[in-house]
Amino acid sequence: MQEKGEIIVNVDGKEFKLAQDFIKFERQEKTVLEEKFIPAVIEPSFGIGRIIYCIYEHCFKIREKDA
Repeated sequence: MQEKGEIIVNVDGKEFKLAQDFIKFERQEKTVLEEKFIPAVIEPSFGIGRIIYCIYEHCFKIREKDA
């Protein structure tokens, strides 16, 4: 990068030249004290339907001659 002033990048058989004006390299040190995770989907599971479904799924069995 410092010698030529550009970087050549190949993506899907196409060649792109990135000039020194478009790229900035810098080294940083960051201290992370807490990392929070918020789920994207919250699925409440209450009601008799789910319990019955789980019982049916647990008891379901396929015999080899039926498959």
